[in-house]
Amino acid sequence: MADNGETGDDMERHVLRFRDLDGRESPWKPLDTKLERFERERYSVIGRPAEGTGEGKSVEDVEAFNVTYLKCEPGKGIGGHAHATAEVFIAMSGRWSVTLGPDGEREAIVEPWDIVAVPPDEMHGAVNISDETGWLMTINAGHGGAKIHWARDVLEGVRAMGIEPEEAEQPGEPQSG
Repeated sequence: MADNGETGDDMERHVLRFRDLDGRESPWKPLDTKLERFERERYSVIGRPAEGTGEGKSVEDVEAFNVTYLKCEPGKGIGGHAHATAEVFIAMSGRWSVTLGPDGEREAIVEPWDIVAVPPDEMHGAVNISDETGWLMTINAGHGGAKIHWARDVLEGVRAMGIEPEEAEQPGEPQSG
């Protein structure tokens, strides 16, 4: 084994423990979370330094990809969206309906450790359909996240709340109202 001069204590800067996620929730809230059915907790665990959740950890130094954990109550999830990069969903707990297509017309039901690979520019979303809190891991290419383009139903739902949304947003950018 190579000796890089790190001690066991130094090694901890490379480790993000699941039990320590409390207090590391991402401050960035995507547009769809304004709608009750898409309320969720987001934890940026690798990459996405603009979301500021890896304080003191090397997990923000990864540039090739980013990983986010989502915690959703039953019936909640991610609104339909698309971006120029592929995305991978890995169910960690619960059962999930993952949809593809402009109106979510294709569906797969996934359970813990099942994986869905979403092609670039494909409209997709996910909802926790179990009776328990569910965890979903998302993996995207790049350090900060690709620009998100929202599905019609998300945009219409937000407009019905009296908010005039942009049709796309960049993860980690400052948000209004």
